[in-house]
Amino acid sequence: MGAPASTRDMLLDAAARLFAERGIDNVSLAEIVRTAGQRNVSAVHYHFGSRDEILRAVLARHVPAIAERREELLLQARSRPDDVRSAAEAIVRPVTEFAQLGWRERAYLQIGAELSRTIDREPSETRDLMTRTVGRAAWKLLRTQCPGVPADLWRQRQEICIVFIGRAAADRARLLDRDDRRSVLSDDRFVDNLVDMVIGAMTAPHRGG
Repeated sequence: MGAPASTRDMLLDAAARLFAERGIDNVSLAEIVRTAGQRNVSAVHYHFGSRDEILRAVLARHVPAIAERREELLLQARSRPDDVRSAAEAIVRPVTEFAQLGWRERAYLQIGAELSRTIDREPSETRDLMTRTVGRAAWKLLRTQCPGVPADLWRQRQEICIVFIGRAAADRARLLDRDDRRSVLSDDRFVDNLVDMVIGAMTAPHRGG
């Protein structure tokens, strides 16, 4: 039997669940404290200081693992400079693998997808933390291999794909949690199909203007 969770860990778990389910801006510190089963309203301030700090702590639990896997895949992709698929896999595969690890990882993906849409408005500390996932480097590599798409369309497609990848991976993992395999592709087919869809979206023909 494992050691009981610390107050800090219980607060982090409560924050992760609430941020993922309700959206970052729709969660109060009081709700985090209550969901964590704590009576002291100042618990978050004691352990973290602010809501931004607890958000960053939720992210920091998972950033290193995502970054390590993506670096491995980027190393392979950079050795194949004309292989669009390898670059797209460096974006997709770390997320799909991560989503299968547990609910905390899936919550992180949902929170990260939300942050990706507002990252330019987030505090610098949060932006710096998110860049450590190496996601920007992977998207930059894919961009160099997909010339011809205007910058504004590229950004729009990228934002949509980031949310889509995280949601698709998390939804599939939840089905596997319930052992509902009737409509679930194998791991390899799921990743291959998701990579195909991302490449299709990012390289789709566009109208002039």
